[in-house]
Amino acid sequence: MADLVCVNSDVVERIRASARGMGIDSCWVAATHTHSGPEAGCSPGGAPSPPELSERLESAAMRATSAALADERDATLHTSRVRISDLASRRHLPELRAIDIPVDVLVVSSEGQVAGMIVISPVHPTVLPYDNHSASADLSGGIRRALRTPTRWVVAATGPAGDISTRHTRRGRDEHEIDRLGALVADRLRGRVLPADAPGSMTLIPPVSASVRLAAKQPAEAVIPGDGGVTSGRSLSVLEQGRRIARDLMARDHSHPYEIEVQVLALGAVTLVAVPGELFLELGERIRAGAAAPGIDVVVLGYANGYLGYLPSRDTPTSYETLVSPVAKGSGELVVAAAIDAAAELMNRRRGDDRI
Repeated sequence: MADLVCVNSDVVERIRASARGMGIDSCWVAATHTHSGPEAGCSPGGAPSPPELSERLESAAMRATSAALADERDATLHTSRVRISDLASRRHLPELRAIDIPVDVLVVSSEGQVAGMIVISPVHPTVLPYDNHSASADLSGGIRRALRTPTRWVVAATGPAGDISTRHTRRGRDEHEIDRLGALVADRLRGRVLPADAPGSMTLIPPVSASVRLAAKQPAEAVIPGDGGVTSGRSLSVLEQGRRIARDLMARDHSHPYEIEVQVLALGAVTLVAVPGELFLELGERIRAGAAAPGIDVVVLGYANGYLGYLPSRDTPTSYETLVSPVAKGSGELVVAAAIDAAAELMNRRRGDDRI
């Protein structure tokens, strides 16, 4: 997990190659999507990663992998989910409309204790302002600090956060507000993150991959008449930024489809889904529902194993997210269908191996 706005596919493959040299057959590389990290070469459709950053990421990933292998022990994995009503909301709306944000936790238990956890928040970690110049993990760092203890490690990841942010719920734009929101998540998780009742199977079924071809955005989708019904100054500024990015995209004349890979793997009784882009929350929930099975929990991770950009749904109203996306509306539904199909194949492998 990298505190970057994205990880492009070139650096993902570089890290995977180094991991294979350590005897690791498969690994995922994901970004927290903080907007306050080093420049990662992110743009709609992905771009080459800066060479120096790639080297640093590869080195850091191998150090972390070596440390994890050295600390390897028997463990059990289970999930927990809480809904938080005052953490974030749909950011493209002009005002706050309350929404319960589902935060998933992968709980790792060892010797009757919680050894660590991976917290997946479907929220843009963008509390700090756009003109911030300090390196920061932003909200992801706040969540880590609030939950970590001397005996428990914490990884903060970002889920299907394409249309979700703290724009309407944050009370400030500084480190104090980051820590307040991190403490809010920790408080709601209190009493819900408990060690497993009994040892369970931690059998890993390797990833099932699904390739998805997505149509490039057409010129008509890069235009929004007037102000689009937006009235506030900040929202108008964001909309104009989206227009500029859309015009740049159209100038590239990228008419052939984009191709991405969605991966699904099984770890114990958990199905993990990795999407290389910014999926909207509702679509992430559709994957959960469509991939569900008795005794199996489903967790969706965004910004993983590459970066395409926003993956808008068919009914998404024209907004910053649809303007800057390189792909046509309805791409989100295609990704959902691919993820559900891959999860079905994974379930067949579970049954074939007598693992459910």
